[in-house]
Amino acid sequence: MPHLNAAYTLARYLTHDVSEAEDATQEAILRAVRYIHTLRNDGDARAWLLAIVRRECYGGRRRRIDTVAFDDVPELQLVDQGASPDTAANRSILQHRIREAVSALPDGLRETLILREIQQCSYDEIATITEVPLGTVMSRLSRARARLAESLANLVTFEEGYG
Repeated sequence: MPHLNAAYTLARYLTHDVSEAEDATQEAILRAVRYIHTLRNDGDARAWLLAIVRRECYGGRRRRIDTVAFDDVPELQLVDQGASPDTAANRSILQHRIREAVSALPDGLRETLILREIQQCSYDEIATITEVPLGTVMSRLSRARARLAESLANLVTFEEGYG
């Protein structure tokens, strides 16, 4: 499955729980295999699978989404291996603040932002995955970015000393 990592990453962001993300990804893969015949020949397999993952995450097992711990997801580490201790500490603080700001976004804004910025989905793919019109995708992305900018505005002085 070429899109397995993308499926798990999305599940991890939506569920905020390693175990639940693994379960949701597994269930989504099983559903995808079971219903592969519903994928059109000209369809986008990645968007199709991510839509299944999203539905699985938001299914009957939906949990409160108010905390997050992504320390065990290696692709999210912002620390440069060659960084000085001060630089590494500053980056760790920055990373934590960004995670908090993303976690504070409402579900629709957060998932749209994650699909665009982390999964690098096109607007059309996001509309397909989230089952909303293209205009809603653009609006959600704009609002998510604005809220993040507002939440992180006080980091400007932090970054100036960041070097």
